[in-house]
Amino acid sequence: IYGASDIVFERFGHDALAIRDTLTGQDYAYNWGMFDFEQPNFYTRFLTGETKYWMEPYATAEFNQEYVRRNRSIRVQELALSAVERAALLEFIVWNSAETNKYYRYDYYQDNCATRVRDALNRVLKGQLQAALDTGFTNLTWRSETERVTASNWPVYAGIELALGRNADQRLTQWKASFMPERLADAAATVILR
Repeated sequence: IYGASDIVFERFGHDALAIRDTLTGQDYAYNWGMFDFEQPNFYTRFLTGETKYWMEPYATAEFNQEYVRRNRSIRVQELALSAVERAALLEFIVWNSAETNKYYRYDYYQDNCATRVRDALNRVLKGQLQAALDTGFTNLTWRSETERVTASNWPVYAGIELALGRNADQRLTQWKASFMPERLADAAATVILR
């Protein structure tokens, strides 16, 4: 989990999934947060959640060093996955990083860097993660989380606020709240699966 910064598109924090292969020595951070400022109408599309994003692997040490250089926090979590689950996760992520599979339509709340990590984990855990996190409601809403991280930048907050509808005020389960990287990290640190 990578901490937030004052830059507009970094206010929500960031997430990547690092996988180190002890046999080959390969160590990549798979980053679903790639986008291009040169996309037509980038800022309007970004504020309305219509930006084209993609996943790209980077050498983990270099990827982390960039965040250190920019004075952003890094929270590393080692996941207790079985050997079969780790292999399945790597297989899925390698497939997802292929040119034909890596692009997606970014959505602040339902399809972002954190939900991509969460969903990849849930896939290899055969739905157990969602089952564990979708059991009850928190006091969090999409609106409250948005306000918490963007209220200090009124134009950005106002722009996102305009785009939010009534559904933004519904209480979230831990599963849905894990659209925020830090919420996903907190959930992953406490959930126990069979």
